[in-house]
Amino acid sequence: MGKRWVTEMSPEEACTFKLRRLNGRPKTPLHDLPEDVIQNIISRLTLKEATRISTLSSEWKQIWRYHPDLIFSLVKLFDGKDKGDQEFVNCVNYILKHHYCTAVHNFKVNYGLSEEHGDDLDGWLSYALLSKARNVVLDLRPAPKCPNDVYNFPLHLFDDQNSSSVQSLRLALVCLRPIPNFGGFANLRSLKLHRVYVSKGLHRMLSHCTVLECLSLTDCFITSFTMSEPLDHLQYVCIQNCSLQSMELHAPNLTVFEYSEQEIPVVLDKSHKLTKANIEVLSDSDDLDYAFSHLVSAMPNVEEISLRLHIETEARWFMTNNPCDFVCLRHLHMEVLVDGNPGCSSGILRLASLLELTPVLEVFNLHVLFNSNLRCGGYPRKTSGRKLSHLERVYMSGFADVRGQLELARYILEHATALERMVIDPGVKKTHFGSCRAVWVRQQLEDLLAGNMFFGQFPEVLTVFRTPSSMHR
Repeated sequence: MGKRWVTEMSPEEACTFKLRRLNGRPKTPLHDLPEDVIQNIISRLTLKEATRISTLSSEWKQIWRYHPDLIFSLVKLFDGKDKGDQEFVNCVNYILKHHYCTAVHNFKVNYGLSEEHGDDLDGWLSYALLSKARNVVLDLRPAPKCPNDVYNFPLHLFDDQNSSSVQSLRLALVCLRPIPNFGGFANLRSLKLHRVYVSKGLHRMLSHCTVLECLSLTDCFITSFTMSEPLDHLQYVCIQNCSLQSMELHAPNLTVFEYSEQEIPVVLDKSHKLTKANIEVLSDSDDLDYAFSHLVSAMPNVEEISLRLHIETEARWFMTNNPCDFVCLRHLHMEVLVDGNPGCSSGILRLASLLELTPVLEVFNLHVLFNSNLRCGGYPRKTSGRKLSHLERVYMSGFADVRGQLELARYILEHATALERMVIDPGVKKTHFGSCRAVWVRQQLEDLLAGNMFFGQFPEVLTVFRTPSSMHR
């Protein structure tokens, strides 16, 4: 009835009626709203947007001071223009001085500062703790000219209950010196360190991170990583390019492991839930035996592995001392850099023995790069003749050793009773090793295939790219 009555009014009368209704409603100034309501509104804006809105009304003048995300970078503060260290420091100090220190979700500093500005950085981190920040990021890249000028992270500020609100901490280009009897980070769930100078005692600090779920150490300066105490909640670990000499980890609930280091002793105790691994062995020698004898064998229930390593053409032995089956491995992705004397294939043919140790393998991807101009030739490898009863899909690219890799392909075709598709691609793929050379051996591959009637028996399964392919598997 009301709506119909309004529509029967003239336009002037309807406008007057609506104005009366609006003017009759009680007004609630924005600053009189409950604090949690204001924070909910402001959280949907960036700090810069909230600052601009504050200029629209005198009642909104202080609204930006409630913003829960304090993110300080050149992009956020100066639209990407670098106005110098002191201007950056002054801007951050001004914002923190006038912020209401309400509950902060994200506190991030992304700017190349050094120990010269240590007092300011200490003050910013103290503010993050005082405002109960959940996620703290201190990324001080690029590095100072002198390594001695790297900022010393004030771990003492995070001791005891001071850091109880911090759930995620990411540090880059700082010096971290664990202190005796450290008792902070009771609620820390994620710790990521990048290019951090870590002194001895990291294990003591981590032992207090009782709910830690994610740990990442990349390009850090640390000699060893030994955790004798179990980290019961740890699910993800990434350790890359830290030049470790040894590693020991006790994480019964670990599910994902990413690792890129040299050949060192590695202990993964009771990691029975580990199902996915991404491994790179940083070495110029043959790494196949080490990768599976020392690393993969420590993961008895792993189901999916991405592996990058070197293989020498003349190497002949594989897990001869303590062979074991990888009974849960279903997906194997390998990027191999082949090196050695041309004309020898025994190194690559050891992969046939590897496949025999994976009774439930379903997918096998092999991408090969090479340093030498390897030519045909090789040594047939003796196998047990075990059937590959679960292998369904195979993709092989980068035929550095054409005859040896075709011999491996023939072995798979003979023994993979459930094979649905095999792709042979002579193109060298762009891989983690950084090589993208388009080295094609198409003619040699076609000549060998044409002279071998065996491969013609599998037209429904086998696909051979006759021209360079752009496909990336």
